[in-house]
Amino acid sequence: MTDLDDLRSALRARESLAPDPDAVLAVATRRIRRRRTTGVAAVALAVAAIGAGGVVLLDRDTATAPPAVTLGSASASPEQVPPAAPAVSLEDGSWTLLFWAVQPHFASLHYAQDHRYGFEIEVRDGTAPGSALAAKPTTAGQLADPRSVTWQDGPGRWIRVRTTKPVTAAEMLALLTKLRGTPPVIASPLKSVRVPQGQKVTTFTSEPETNTLVLCPDPEKAGAPLDNRCLALTVSLTSSNAASPPSPEDPLPAYHQRAIGAYTVEIASSHANEPAALALLDSVQLAR
Repeated sequence: MTDLDDLRSALRARESLAPDPDAVLAVATRRIRRRRTTGVAAVALAVAAIGAGGVVLLDRDTATAPPAVTLGSASASPEQVPPAAPAVSLEDGSWTLLFWAVQPHFASLHYAQDHRYGFEIEVRDGTAPGSALAAKPTTAGQLADPRSVTWQDGPGRWIRVRTTKPVTAAEMLALLTKLRGTPPVIASPLKSVRVPQGQKVTTFTSEPETNTLVLCPDPEKAGAPLDNRCLALTVSLTSSNAASPPSPEDPLPAYHQRAIGAYTVEIASSHANEPAALALLDSVQLAR
């Protein structure tokens, strides 16, 4: 069984079992990094795992930097593709940015160190869980679990930072001081697409050789089961380890692909939505 088959099974299970969204997202993002073998199913799974509507940005502690502002381009112009990167990043040369992702009311960045450890910044709209700190921590003594820190970052916004690296409270606090309000820079391949009328950006991910995109008519209601009016698109380097076509049980069973230079563009949709999917596929322009 391939990774793509595993993801499809997980997506179908998600529809009926509704497991913890963070656990599903963790699986989805790991699969996305495996690029073309995951294809559009990874994107659909990520959509099923999290969120509804408007990306937010990170506010930094006012003692170290002025407040950031809400990301206007994603919420005011949901048809923009690629959407703007979230204005938050970790400025530490020992960590390498793997990819960033945005959804309505959600943004995340994923870093790696020495091919061993992960570091994730997650920003969400709403009220933080009850165990969260009231504000960004300023002392090591505030960190009950140094590997996972959550705080309310002003009205209607909260932040969670997690790492798989065994760090002390002082080490995590030092990393938190390196969070900046500047967007990450990844030279990913997708340059532009023509978004079909009525569709809006629901999920977008950016990594060095891959982009994933989900469009839905109503991003605020996107979830599980995935709306069959949605379109899921992946751009990735062409690989001999090709993805298998979707099965009829998939939420988006109609599958098409197109080669552009060294890249393969894949799209999945419902059969009824194939004309829009093919128009979207034909409109893809790459930056290289």
